[in-house]
Amino acid sequence: MALIEAKNLGKTYEDGEVRTVALSDATFSVESGEFAAIIGPSGSGKSTLLHILGFLDKNSSGEYRFDGKTINNYSEDEIAHIRNSKMGFVFQAFNLLPRVSVLENVKLPLIYSGVPELSWDEKAREAIESVGLTHRIYHEPSQLSGGEKQRVAIARALILKPQIIFADEPTGNLDSKSGKVIMEILQDLSETRGHTIVLITHETYTAEHAERIIELKDGVIVSDTRVAHRHHAKQGFKK
Repeated sequence: MALIEAKNLGKTYEDGEVRTVALSDATFSVESGEFAAIIGPSGSGKSTLLHILGFLDKNSSGEYRFDGKTINNYSEDEIAHIRNSKMGFVFQAFNLLPRVSVLENVKLPLIYSGVPELSWDEKAREAIESVGLTHRIYHEPSQLSGGEKQRVAIARALILKPQIIFADEPTGNLDSKSGKVIMEILQDLSETRGHTIVLITHETYTAEHAERIIELKDGVIVSDTRVAHRHHAKQGFKK
């Protein structure tokens, strides 16, 4: 079943009389449980597309359906609920609170979730364990490496067990060894836990860890292919 369906999706930004087309006629779908990469150079429209798919922005034209329902048929409250509970986000810059522990950072999405507070620590510990960071649970971000910070961000994205994880250049600030650990975790989430993963990257090697690559250029999808020789990042991170 398709979790994401985009049909002739477009986005145009207007500044006075200046119109900038960031995305044009994007048509594709992503099945539930699939690991798809969206690749393209800077300015290709991949971040614009991510923002639309993640309910962070709205399309100017075309149709976007998430879980069988168009974004225009969701209320603002429903959109906020879906973003928090059904979608997880991992960004290049980590976006961690600097002066609180790993445990407290991972618990953040629970504040607006309706989940009873008595269970927060248990859920956070489970998410932290899933990315192999139990030994860093009381450390602050300043005490972590870049790869460890990104693993905290993934744990935070996982805590409400979302249907889909959007990973925007998750290895962009990391060395190659740390990057491989992050890709291993994302592959594990897809293959053993059934999460849908949409990866945004400008690197072909990183994209080839996915099952499928959608390539953007100048706001247009120029190819959509299965990965023939997929990379498997087995670094043996401890869960």
